[in-house]
Amino acid sequence: MILRGLPAALFGILLAIGPGACAPERPPTVPEIEAFLGVALPPGHRDLHAVNEAGIDRLMRLGFDAPAADADAFATRLVPDGLAPGLDPGLLILGTGLPGWPAAWPKGSAGGETLIPGRRSRKVVVAPAGPGRRRVWVAVFTL
Repeated sequence: MILRGLPAALFGILLAIGPGACAPERPPTVPEIEAFLGVALPPGHRDLHAVNEAGIDRLMRLGFDAPAADADAFATRLVPDGLAPGLDPGLLILGTGLPGWPAAWPKGSAGGETLIPGRRSRKVVVAPAGPGRRRVWVAVFTL
């Protein structure tokens, strides 16, 4: 009887732990980020914070500032269908523990996501970050 309940109990524990069950690694380098995203970071990006986690799946989260046109072009390459004003594609909760990740999206933010069937999910939110700049938050994970 105890053995039959054990898998359900373990599943409950893993479910309660959630994304934190992945083991954090050293911060990824820009070439590693670009290789995993499949898109180059925008020129002029700054204040880059990134975390790479690997468990059963791989999750990479990052945030940075960039010139507005470059940030918008970057977001379009990640989410070709475009971003919707005020949309959180489930990205806010994935930012736990990453420096610069807000508790709520700033006014004027837009978000979206793209699924690459059988490969990856890309989630992006972009918000104003001062004159001519945008703040970009990204989470990409394997499926």
